[in-house]
Amino acid sequence: MKNKRIPVKHINKSVSKHDSTLDSTLKSSFLGMLITAGISLALLFASTAAALMTDDPTALVEPVGYILIFISSFIGGFICFKLNKKSPYLVSILCGTEFVLISMLFSLLLPHSLASGMNIWMRLLLHILSLILFPTGTLIGFKMYKPQRKIKKRR
Repeated sequence: MKNKRIPVKHINKSVSKHDSTLDSTLKSSFLGMLITAGISLALLFASTAAALMTDDPTALVEPVGYILIFISSFIGGFICFKLNKKSPYLVSILCGTEFVLISMLFSLLLPHSLASGMNIWMRLLLHILSLILFPTGTLIGFKMYKPQRKIKKRR
């Protein structure tokens, strides 16, 4: 029996197809992280402006801060679904992990951050909850998504 050789063209096509899927997933997660961070900052500035209009601006810092983290995570999951519909859960988990790592980095670097007064277990719980909300936002994106059907013309 002769060994049949597989042409190199076929191998390269399958490898490049897999690599492009991985690249698109990583690009989508990074872009989703940037958009989520932008939305988080916009919500932060809006809540800060609203708090400055009250008599005691520091009264609602903690509850509003926690709510903003959770809202940003939920919206981030929805954005990840919109960016990559082929593997949205993978993208949302990657984006959520990036979001949590950056959030943890800022909470460690900034001396008067939101989580600086909490013990380590409460910080971990806060980050785990925000990580869970990314796939939840993706699930809501699935529920709201209605693929457009192609209208067939009758003859």
